[in-house]
Amino acid sequence: MRIRGWLWALALVGMTIFTGWQLVSGHAIQTDLLDMLPDTERNPLAEQAIKSLAKTTGERAVFLLRAESPDQTKAAALKMADSLQKSGAFQDVTATLPPIDPGMVSRFYTPFAWRVAPPPADLTASQESLQARIASRLVSPQGSFSSLGAGVDPLGSLDEFLSVLPLMSSRLTVEDDLLVISSPSGPYVMFTGGLRGSAFDPEVQKRVLVATRNAEKELKSNFPGVEILKTGTVFYASDARESAETEVNLISTSSMLCICLLFFAVFRSLRHLLLGMLGVVAGFVAATAVCLLIYGKLYLLTIVCGSSVMGVSVDYTVHYFATHLGAGESWDPFAALKKILPGLWIGLLTTLLGYAALLVAPFPGLRQIAVFSIVGLIASFLTVLFLLPELLPRPMPPQPRFMRTQRWILDWGIKLSQMRGAQITLIALTLLLGLSLFKLRVDDAVQGLILPSRTLRAQESRISELTGLSNSGIFLLVEGADEAQVLAREEALLERLAKTPKTAEQEGFQAISTFVPSPAQQEANLRRHRELAPQLPKALEASGFKPAIGKALIEGLEASANQPLTIGAWLQTDFATPFRMLWLGATPKGAASVVFPMGAPDSRTLEQAVQGLPGVSLVDKARSVSGLLGQYRQIAIWALIGAIALVWILLGYAYGLRVGTVILLPSLGGILLALAGLALAGIPVTLFSTLALILVLGYGVDYPIFMREGGQEDPTYFVGVQVASLCTLISFGLLCFSHTPALQGFGLAVALGVLASTVLSILALAPKEAA
Repeated sequence: MRIRGWLWALALVGMTIFTGWQLVSGHAIQTDLLDMLPDTERNPLAEQAIKSLAKTTGERAVFLLRAESPDQTKAAALKMADSLQKSGAFQDVTATLPPIDPGMVSRFYTPFAWRVAPPPADLTASQESLQARIASRLVSPQGSFSSLGAGVDPLGSLDEFLSVLPLMSSRLTVEDDLLVISSPSGPYVMFTGGLRGSAFDPEVQKRVLVATRNAEKELKSNFPGVEILKTGTVFYASDARESAETEVNLISTSSMLCICLLFFAVFRSLRHLLLGMLGVVAGFVAATAVCLLIYGKLYLLTIVCGSSVMGVSVDYTVHYFATHLGAGESWDPFAALKKILPGLWIGLLTTLLGYAALLVAPFPGLRQIAVFSIVGLIASFLTVLFLLPELLPRPMPPQPRFMRTQRWILDWGIKLSQMRGAQITLIALTLLLGLSLFKLRVDDAVQGLILPSRTLRAQESRISELTGLSNSGIFLLVEGADEAQVLAREEALLERLAKTPKTAEQEGFQAISTFVPSPAQQEANLRRHRELAPQLPKALEASGFKPAIGKALIEGLEASANQPLTIGAWLQTDFATPFRMLWLGATPKGAASVVFPMGAPDSRTLEQAVQGLPGVSLVDKARSVSGLLGQYRQIAIWALIGAIALVWILLGYAYGLRVGTVILLPSLGGILLALAGLALAGIPVTLFSTLALILVLGYGVDYPIFMREGGQEDPTYFVGVQVASLCTLISFGLLCFSHTPALQGFGLAVALGVLASTVLSILALAPKEAA
């Protein structure tokens, strides 16, 4: 073997060891959808908030249980929580709440009462008005000063402030130290589990799934008829990983099996079959190794799509084997390589041109697919160039009957392409396919990138319906120069939102300013209380209270002048724990917070509501990514048109305008059939399917070029085109069975395009003399 062959073989061995080590480590596969999406928000802080919030929510799993009776429901929840805790898969499982001190919240706010709680708006600075207010409080159904003593809150201002704090969802209550949700079918108990690591770590996923399945199985045996609902990032990530692994195994195994059968049927040689697999494995190993070196991880879409691209990488091996098939005793491995090398180079470059279009896409996942495909094709090409001539030194047994059949098919195809009836039929089919394009629809929704199982979606929908909580991913980002400005802008935002039309799905907003009023609002509340203060002791005394109470209240009012409530003090309380994610803290521009809509918010309504508010922006990751998908789909369409024009010019320069046009026609026919297939199948046009059309152009030009280079005189070229086409068709056609909508459209478009390009490359090919 020549030195270049040894060097390439050594490089493949090294990449194989590296790839195996990375895959065995268990951290090479990335299931985080956010990680493969682009940074679409104009504000980098918004992207930071998205990832931070995703990490916070992704660290816990949520469970809801309902049994035949309320007592059984509570017992079942405690049993399952105990089982999950003992499994060791969770860092902590929170089922029972610690005894709640009802006075904890009021004690914290009492020193700040004059600042956080404004007096009733209808009060005037007169003894009669204040005395009437105190009297109404004394005879109210809730009793005399229901939460706080008269010496603390004589007007009920702080009591009203505390009553509207969103400390707990209105649908959640505490019974026997458990979180209970009422429903028409019976009460549910909710508990959560904290993960021991990232939700996207395969090992964490496996431990959580095993523990959950075992706990569910045990629970159902003890509590027949128990309903168990669960949701969390860990379940979605695990579902995506298992789905991808299943698809990879199905696509790669089926593809390999079909290609092996095809190889054995055509070449009838175990040696050729093994060498063909060598080219595929070399491409896959090299592509995986390079992607891991560059990115440090592989996305699920890369693995699924890459397993299809490997079927294309066998094309170069196929063309070389086809030459071997027809050479007979005159076989010279290096002369044969030199003979087909120009066609191989053209085929490689046109195909790489198609994948290079993916490199300009904004999606990290899409760029990784491009790198994976480009490296895999180059590695397979180099394997043919450096290794196959050394490994095929002897001629193979002749197959005269097979070659005569191929010669007859080729001649028949050339004659058919010149028949007027065939040409009219082709034109009619083209018109019919063109009419089907009116059924095409466009869908740029990012949800097409991944489709969770129906069970998970149904359970999350049910949990959202029961709790009123949603995982829409929509929030409002509020920025300011400091804490005071952020809180003031939050208050202006909430005031604006209160005036927007309410929907049944919208259930209010979570905001820090609800718990901590802005300094300006605190000062306004303080001034209002000071206006009423001179008459307050008299009103209290007239209502039967001791004079010392009024005096103490006035002293507290004066003391609060230098005691503002700050976010820092509030964050240190226990009851602030569920809301700490609302405060993003210091930023390069000052400070920032998040306002969360509850329920199912409407993105467009919120966007209109925040217009004109300084420092406030709507963050809707799914919507912004979908919008970017649409923009790049339009760019890809123009890129396709430009690529067609460029290829036409190059073909015209190389073969003449008429022949160049004939060579281009199979690609155009492939693009038309791909679009018609999408329309008839009801699959929408997306960025992925548009980029697939660019690949159809690259593949579709290869086949007539090879036919033109030697297919009319040498049927071995025709054999190579057929086998290469079938390999590509098998590989991408299997993507139609993917559970990912984007990959379904991608695979269908490429498969139909390649099929049409192959057939038309024969029908459109006329003898060189006539051309």
